[in-house]
Amino acid sequence: MAGRLSFTVGFLIVASVGLLHGACAATSYTVGDDLGWTVPPNSSYYEEWASQKSFQIGDSFVFNWTAGTHSATEVSTREEYDNCTKMGMMLMFAGVQITFDANGTHYFLCSEGTHCEQGQKMVIKIGDGIAPSFAAPSLAAAAAALSALLLSTLAIFFLN
Repeated sequence: MAGRLSFTVGFLIVASVGLLHGACAATSYTVGDDLGWTVPPNSSYYEEWASQKSFQIGDSFVFNWTAGTHSATEVSTREEYDNCTKMGMMLMFAGVQITFDANGTHYFLCSEGTHCEQGQKMVIKIGDGIAPSFAAPSLAAAAAALSALLLSTLAIFFLN
């Protein structure tokens, strides 16, 4: 009887984790939707496109262009973005998919000719937009993890 109960509890825990994971499914975005990644009809097009969305960890982005020569260049800072600095990690081929696995703010622009100056640039803000720090976990987080481990161990002990 105790074996069956511990199996049931274990199954419920695994099922709950699976359901929670599915509730946070990632989304794939085509940058600019139907327009794609090209010189936009107005300089605020990509800013407006991004502001209507809520990007989360695990979401992916595809930079598509069908006509003309373009690139998707990720620059490091807001200043480089504002000044259309054309040095950074460059995607040269349309259709490349990028996935972000942490909160942060990413700056993309086209480094071809004056495309950036014409508005072919965008900011992708993942989650709260603040990149994670690599500081040690807080005492409260460590205590919570230890409590969860202790409760799980006690539950298994008493159910067996």
